[in-house]
Amino acid sequence: MTLREVEEPRERVRIAWLELSCLACGEVAGYIEDDRLVRPVYPGGIRLERGRPRCGRCNALLFGGQRGVALSRQDIG
Repeated sequence: MTLREVEEPRERVRIAWLELSCLACGEVAGYIEDDRLVRPVYPGGIRLERGRPRCGRCNALLFGGQRGVALSRQDIG
């Protein structure tokens, strides 16, 4: 490694996220990351029925809640 490689700052990864909340029970079921990756908060927290996200707890529809940008997965939410 050269001195120049050490001095150059690395580009930080930015994750755009959207919270998915249940309309009926209010449970935060999961998050959509970068408009393409769906991550449940707990295993089975999100079900897909005919391509639509449903609550894993009560099977009601999920809707978008808070949104933001994070620098790591731990910062989401």
